[in-house]
Amino acid sequence: MCTLQNKTFICPRCCAEIRNADCEGCTHYAQAEQYSLEKLKKSQYKSFIAKIDPAIDDEVDKALAYVEQGEFAQGETLLNKLIQEHPDLYIVQYGMGTLQAMKGNYRESIVYFDKCLEIFPYFVAAWYNRGNAYRELLKISEIIKSYQKVVEFGDPQEEFVQRAKEFLKDMAASVFKETGLSLEKYVESNDTFNNAFALLQNREYEKAIVGFNKVLSLNKNAAQTYGNLGLCHAFLGQRAKALAFFDQALEIDPTYAPAMTNRAVVAELKEGEKMPDDHVKTVEYYNKDIAEGNGG
Repeated sequence: MCTLQNKTFICPRCCAEIRNADCEGCTHYAQAEQYSLEKLKKSQYKSFIAKIDPAIDDEVDKALAYVEQGEFAQGETLLNKLIQEHPDLYIVQYGMGTLQAMKGNYRESIVYFDKCLEIFPYFVAAWYNRGNAYRELLKISEIIKSYQKVVEFGDPQEEFVQRAKEFLKDMAASVFKETGLSLEKYVESNDTFNNAFALLQNREYEKAIVGFNKVLSLNKNAAQTYGNLGLCHAFLGQRAKALAFFDQALEIDPTYAPAMTNRAVVAELKEGEKMPDDHVKTVEYYNKDIAEGNGG
């Protein structure tokens, strides 16, 4: 019987869908954790051995000490030198990523954190700071993925691991309340949305339609998905289909401005007449929505 569902019986498939940190103590949760650990042992990460150099560690610490004191130029000069001389050391890439994050250059910081994690995927601090950088950029899926690695690889007693775990717990509850999806399904939905949106931006409308329909198979209550399907069909000259999708978007969210704006434009067209695909203002609006974690 499920502790999350008021001691009601629940099948294994549903258990896997909704399982989260609140399940600690449950036999099924313990078995799932053990399975994940065994899977990790067999994964690609098993073969990673990180190259370390204590002297370089000290230099990175020195550079970050400059940064913490507000002496960014000195810290960056030292880290640039280390990057040129030791690009294969994960701690150097981590140091530069931390510097860029502290300067507010979050996109640049993620590039360095990703390089760090390519070299040493177990480095929990890099996963955590990567998640923090994505929080500043409001990229919900990547925050979730990063913090999940923190919880997976980190010491449960560490404060930042506990913070990551708490964030995931709160996010799981919020996502389930709003969408009925588990975090895993939400991330899959969001990633699928982003891929489809990239196709839309690239004017590959038929492929984008396939992608957005995959999103609907995971989450039928996202106004943005219906709105973007409406855009795709409008750009293809399929007026009736476009209007139907805009109407579905507005049924979910009557205040959804892009659908209202685009519906008004398409309503003036004839069937077969394509909506101009230089309608950049609306595309930028959708991009903003995705950045705020509303997509998918």
